[in-house]
Amino acid sequence: MKKLFLLLFLVSACEQVYLPKQKAFFAHQFSLPNYSDLILSNKNTDNPCFYSFQVNKLSQVEFDKNCNSIIKYDLLKSEVFLTNIKVENNLELVSFDFNNRIIANSLKSNEIKSSEFNDVNKKVYAKYFTFIGNNPSNTHFYITDSISNYISGSLYFDSKPNYDSLLPSIQYMNNDIKKIIQTFKWN
Repeated sequence: MKKLFLLLFLVSACEQVYLPKQKAFFAHQFSLPNYSDLILSNKNTDNPCFYSFQVNKLSQVEFDKNCNSIIKYDLLKSEVFLTNIKVENNLELVSFDFNNRIIANSLKSNEIKSSEFNDVNKKVYAKYFTFIGNNPSNTHFYITDSISNYISGSLYFDSKPNYDSLLPSIQYMNNDIKKIIQTFKWN
């Protein structure tokens, strides 16, 4: 009886257990960004857009007749949307609307980080929000001259929100967004 038990034990101990392969994500390899000046001018009308900034050469920029822009990064499957809002004695209302979007986007956030950028000489005032968590958009920002011009921006990825897997891409894109803010000029 002991020999039979020992034999069964040895035979069953040699079985190989197969486990399903876990999901994995590809790690992006980023090259150092190379920036160039982008001066937006709307060729469809005689009225040129009134701002410029530096943009990563890996991106493509599209804009419409109202000077709203989409900065596309095909490699990262991401887009930065810039919305031009003309301020006509309603800066408080525009800011209120932006803050409501921040609140709505923060519902799935674990943490929100914000920073400000002010260049009084160029009349560029910006605020930048980063959301940590599985949000539809991990970055929102605005740039204004505090008088009549207001640019609202947001970053979106063409994928299901998964902060851990998107983190390297989010960091890369946030560096580009900071470069846009730091080099922004009203024309």
